[in-house]
Amino acid sequence: MYKLISVNSNPKLEKGNKLQETYWNVVMHLSPINTKICPYQDIAGCKTACLNTSGRGGIFKKGETTNVIQDARKRKTELYLNDRETFMAALIKDIHTFVRACDRKGKKPAIRLNGTSDIQWETIEVEGHDNIFAMFPQIQFYDYTKIPTRKVAHIPNYHLTWSYSEASPTYSELIKKIKYNIAVVFRDKDLPTMFKGFKVIDGDTHDMRFLDEPNVIVGLKAKGKAKKDTSGFVINNNIIARTTA
Repeated sequence: MYKLISVNSNPKLEKGNKLQETYWNVVMHLSPINTKICPYQDIAGCKTACLNTSGRGGIFKKGETTNVIQDARKRKTELYLNDRETFMAALIKDIHTFVRACDRKGKKPAIRLNGTSDIQWETIEVEGHDNIFAMFPQIQFYDYTKIPTRKVAHIPNYHLTWSYSEASPTYSELIKKIKYNIAVVFRDKDLPTMFKGFKVIDGDTHDMRFLDEPNVIVGLKAKGKAKKDTSGFVINNNIIARTTA
C-alpha cells in the first residue's frame, strides 16, 4: 500500500509541532507537474518558484535533476491522476494511522493535504461522504491556495489561506475580493509591518494557518528557487519600503 502522508518530514512543521501543545500537524506533498495538480501555476507565476524545490526536496547530487523525495512525489501524483480510488484508499489509511498516533500523544490532528499542490479536495467524494473533510470531522484540515473561486465557508474543519502574486495584474487585483487571510512571499529576510493596508504577521514561525488571527497578511520568506524569482510571485521588500515611506 502506498504511503502518502509522512510524519515529521517537513522542517517547518516539525518546528511548529515542538512549539504547539494542542495540535500535531502533518503535510502531504505531491508533484506540481501540471494544471490538474495546480490550476493557477501559470497565471500566478509560481511554477518556477514553487516550494516543491525548497528544503530537502531541492537537494540534488551533483549532475542529477531529481532525488528520492522528488521521485516519491511523482509516484504519488501519478497514482492520484491515474488511479484515484487507490489513492484515496491509501490517504484514508494514512489519516487513520495519524489519528491513532495523535490519540497516543494526547494531541489534536491537523492535516495540510496540499503541501505542493492545489487540489480542490472539497469536490472529491469519498466512501459515501461529500469529501474527506466530512469523513473526518474531528480533524482540522488547512491549506494554502491560489484558486480564488474555492467555496469552503460551509466546511467547519477546513481553513484556507489565499496565496498572493503580482505575476499578472488580473491575479493581483483579486486581493480586493478574497475573504480570508492572504499569504505573501517576500524576498528579504526582514518582513514589512504592513502590506496593501493589512498587518503582516510572520508565517514562518509555524505552519498552522488556522491559528492565525483574521484579516492579516501571512508573510513568508522566499525559499529554494523562489529566492531568485522574478515573475512577480516573490515581492521585493525594499520596493515596499520606498513606496510606503
